Amino acid sequence: MLHSTFAALASESVNYIDEPSTSESPDALGLMQCVLEQMDYGLALVHMATRQIRFANRLAHDGLNGPGSLRSGLCVVAGRLSTLLPTDHAQLERALLRAHGGVRALISLGGEDCTTSVAVVPLNAPTPTPYALLVFAKQQLCDSSTMALFARERGLTSAESNVLASVCSGMRPTEIAQHHGVQISTVRSQLRSIRLKTRCDTIRQLVETVSILPPMARHMAAVQH
Repeated sequence: MLHSTFAALASESVNYIDEPSTSESPDALGLMQCVLEQMDYGLALVHMATRQIRFANRLAHDGLNGPGSLRSGLCVVAGRLSTLLPTDHAQLERALLRAHGGVRALISLGGEDCTTSVAVVPLNAPTPTPYALLVFAKQQLCDSSTMALFARERGLTSAESNVLASVCSGMRPTEIAQHHGVQISTVRSQLRSIRLKTRCDTIRQLVETVSILPPMARHMAAVQH
């Protein structure tokens, strides 16, 4: 039944939204910026020649400024993209040069105590201006709002939701019990209930299920230019 349904859908042509006319472009741009704000990934558009940031959603803006740069390894100096650590600057430059040639790159930034990754993706935009998309690594497996929606949809109790969040943060059952001040038997009972409600046979499968949830942003904020 499912196979025949998928086959029927695949046989249909995909209808794309028409490109906006000149009069509709500002509205289309604003709509696209709102879309990017809803993603739980830092996304920034950088001019590969000048290193200037053309656009950054809220998560990327936070990752390029102030305390957020400690987590991303990137910052903005005199209006140009740079690295927080001077030792990381060379690999950023190499990644941008490769992107200028149409090659994607993944760079690792930060010291031994705090290492993060940023993807540098060249854009084949309908313009001669060379831009690359910076995709920041997520700071956690799943954001709190997505986790809450998942827990509510699967009928988890408040206590089970807290246990699920602890498991996805890497805590072991004994650590969860100590953290919440309950017996280990209580945590194990809650984990069994969570697996039943989420239809997961193992904790690993549960974590994998959470890891591929849609990446929704934790908040909606003003667009940063």
